[in-house]
Amino acid sequence: MKKTNALLQYIQDFFQNYLSHHRGLSSNTILAYRDALKLFLAFLVHCKGKSATRLSLDDLHADAVLDFLKEIENKRGNSTVTRNLRLASLKTFFSYLITKDTLRVGQYQKIISIPLKKASHPLMEYLEVNEVKAILNAIDRDAFSGERDYTLLNLLYNTGARVQEVCDLSVGAIQLHHPSFVTITGKGRKTRQVPLWPETAHLLESYLTGRALLDKPDAKLFLNARGETLGRFGIRYIIRKRIAGAIDDCPSLASKKTGPHTFRHTTAMHLLQAGVDLTVIKSWLGHANLSTTHGYLEIDLEMKRKALSMCHPVGKSVDLKKFMERNKDVISWLESV
Repeated sequence: MKKTNALLQYIQDFFQNYLSHHRGLSSNTILAYRDALKLFLAFLVHCKGKSATRLSLDDLHADAVLDFLKEIENKRGNSTVTRNLRLASLKTFFSYLITKDTLRVGQYQKIISIPLKKASHPLMEYLEVNEVKAILNAIDRDAFSGERDYTLLNLLYNTGARVQEVCDLSVGAIQLHHPSFVTITGKGRKTRQVPLWPETAHLLESYLTGRALLDKPDAKLFLNARGETLGRFGIRYIIRKRIAGAIDDCPSLASKKTGPHTFRHTTAMHLLQAGVDLTVIKSWLGHANLSTTHGYLEIDLEMKRKALSMCHPVGKSVDLKKFMERNKDVISWLESV
């Protein structure tokens, strides 16, 4: 293999075979890897003053990656989270290269050992029950798009699905007869079955019947005005539009940054506050690790702490024994986690 062609051939194999066939990643995840590597290579082309076709494996070293990370933070204004995502994508590529280019294992290992930056985690935004109701109640269901949007938002709230997971849903993924559930394909093409509340199942049945889709299992569940599959940006637009229509009746919505993922957080928090076990919520949302789900517990506890502090004057101690007596059910639940 010629030195000048090796990098290109490895990149092609990485995207055409490794990510899709060996890792089984979704098309959106592969696009994220593509964007990170494209930015890195463009950075190298600029710094080294040579064309992309003349870049070699020797150009791929830890110092170049560190300079690239500084570039996207300082000049492109990328956040720490975005910087870490770019780095994670590059680490996957260099982990792949280790299996192919044994002569430069040490070079690639240095890149893989570059640490992620510690990022502050902003408090997850989620909707209160009354806010969800206000959004849904503001939708005119007599309009053609209104029935679709009402069904869509109910499904988002019921399932806590990621926006792309909802975009990908076909009619065949919905089981309407008891017990009703939806089969969702998530990250890594892993599938999970999420139960449907009776109200949601009834809505879906009415929606599918009205659009003559019940006997078309391969048809996409939600379409836009042009008859095309509704995409992520389309769903984001719908949510913003429906929230704007509900602000007059529910002013608290005006201060919240709400998007498709907000419904996912909302589902998780409402399940948690209803006493559903964390492991169940993990399966419901399709989290790979329980630690991700545990973040919702930390938010809920922080809110409880703030609410408790507001009930007592500053400097006055709280009688913990009395508090625990009044909240036996909460304490017992926390001890079981």
